[in-house]
This record gives sequence, C-alpha cells and structure tokens, in this order.
Amino acid sequence: MKQVAEVAEKLLAKHMDPDKARTTARLLSQGTWTHDYPITVEEARGLGLPVSTAMPREVYQLMELYPQAQMRRPSVQYVPMPYGRGGAR
Repeated sequence: MKQVAEVAEKLLAKHMDPDKARTTARLLSQGTWTHDYPITVEEARGLGLPVSTAMPREVYQLMELYPQAQMRRPSVQYVPMPYGRGGAR
C-alpha cells in the first residue's frame, strides 16, 4: 500500500499542490473504496482531481470497432437433484 500511495502521490503532484497530492494519494490507496468501486466525476472533482468528460471523436470511432456481445441466455440451467424422481430417497 505504501508503494501505491507513493506512486499515486508523484503522479498527483503534477496536477495539484504537494500536500493535497499526499492526502489524495493516501485516500485512494488505503482501502477507502473497493477496487471495483466506480468513483464518479463529481467525487473525483471533490478530491481535487482534474477530471474531464470531454471525449475526442476518435475514441468513439475506435470503440465502434469493438462491439460488445449481445446478452445471451445462460448456457447452463439449474436442475434440482434428484431429477425426475418425485422426491429424495
């Protein structure tokens, strides 16, 4: 965790004052949120992160080259055991 915090602090210090970078790096690296928690734009801005929602058209064009798979029905079904016997033995 210390290594992650130090790297985050170095990266953040390029965009904010050193004290704020240190505080934000610690907050982001010490288990405040789970790794899969999506920090919203508003939350990121509240942390002082320079967040932009502007997306170049080229990014959308690139994403169009990789369409997402459509939702399919599950290929595995649950079958209660014992199957077809009218109850357990």
